Amino acid sequence: MDDHGQMSTMSHGPTMKMDDMDTHEHSDMNHGAMGHEDVPTEGSGHTMSHEAMSQDEHTGGSGPRVFRYEDLKSLIPYPQKPPTREIELSLTGNMERFIWSINGKKYSDSEPIRLAFNERVRVAFVNTTMMNHPMHLHGHWMELDAGGGAFKPRKHVINVRPGQTVYFDLTADALGEWAFHCHLLYHMATGMFRKVVIEREPVAFIGEG
Repeated sequence: MDDHGQMSTMSHGPTMKMDDMDTHEHSDMNHGAMGHEDVPTEGSGHTMSHEAMSQDEHTGGSGPRVFRYEDLKSLIPYPQKPPTREIELSLTGNMERFIWSINGKKYSDSEPIRLAFNERVRVAFVNTTMMNHPMHLHGHWMELDAGGGAFKPRKHVINVRPGQTVYFDLTADALGEWAFHCHLLYHMATGMFRKVVIEREPVAFIGEG
């Protein structure tokens, strides 16, 4: 038998079809190394992939349920008089220059937000950026409007997702000057910060917001 004949009949071990190879490779592939790492869900003790989170939240998939603000409700109702005015605060910034602001102005160029003592206001956060902004108000509860009606959850920090508008009601029941800022410190440090002033006398304006 010539060399070519020997090569054609020589066995190099168990053979594998291409279909089997594809199945084998995909089943053993480490998806975590590809950036699909699991992330914990709040209060569940379980983990889920980003893909599963997206599927469950946006398509009603059967995977682990994503915890959302709409799931929060106070255990007791908080009957309050309706707000007398609305304040819109646009969360603004520039990723390339890494400048962050409220209503297009950083803290050093802005006026305080002025409220009358015990005034009821509704505030709209309008996130015009592509980053999350967990907004934190000192000294007061923010009553998050997430469909709970009189059972609005009270929070000190409200996360506003990219492109999202979030509403909350506020009773200005603590006199003095209070910090109001993004809780990502590098956003706060570059300008996403305001001072809220609660005064006894009625006020006719809120500054620039």
